[in-house]
Order: sequence, then structure tokens, then C-alpha cells
Amino acid sequence: MFQDHIIYTHGVSVYLIMPILRIYRRNSTFMDLAELVEEISRLGLVDALQKYHNKPLEKEAKSIVAGPSFLQYLNKLFQIQISAGDIIQFESGNTSKYYMLSATGTWDEIIKLQ
Repeated sequence: MFQDHIIYTHGVSVYLIMPILRIYRRNSTFMDLAELVEEISRLGLVDALQKYHNKPLEKEAKSIVAGPSFLQYLNKLFQIQISAGDIIQFESGNTSKYYMLSATGTWDEIIKLQ
């Protein structure tokens, strides 16, 4: 689905990976947001995503504007209606950041603890 880019410079290959934006939509398991937050804390993010969210939708993104129009941008980009409890992931290189949409429309950062 995504194209990785390989650049050859003086006999050395440099492997570049395009930044990815992922949306994890909640599955049909009924749970209010407070319980979902507790489950993410208890299970860990990876296990909670597997248990309470569908497989992610993915798009390449070189940059984003995080502001009031961001939710509308995501809805249009993925052609879905993003709702409270859905999680977005920004992945670039070896860095990933996760955010969950709150009931008030703000994005709450999820911090993965080691």
C-alpha cells in the first residue's frame, strides 16, 4: 500500500520511510470513555487496541495542521466519521505518537510507559 523510498548515494543506500497516519476506530464492544481509559492503562496500549479497536486505516502524510479543522480533515481524508474513543497514531521513522478523541472533541495524548 505504501511505497518506501530508497536513495542511492555514492554506493550507499539510504532507506526512507514515508510518515504514516493511522486511525483506530472503536469496535462494537460497548464501553464508556472512562472505562476505555482505565482499560488502556490496565492492559497497555497495544493489547487495548487489539481488544477494543478495529484494524487501523492508514494514509501517508507529510505534515498536518493540528487545530480546530483537524477532525474535519481526518473525516475527509479517511472518508469516515471519527468519534470519541477513536485513536490516531502518527508514525515517522522510529517515533510514534498516539491520541484519543475525547467526548469534548479534544485529542488526549496516550503516553506509552515502558
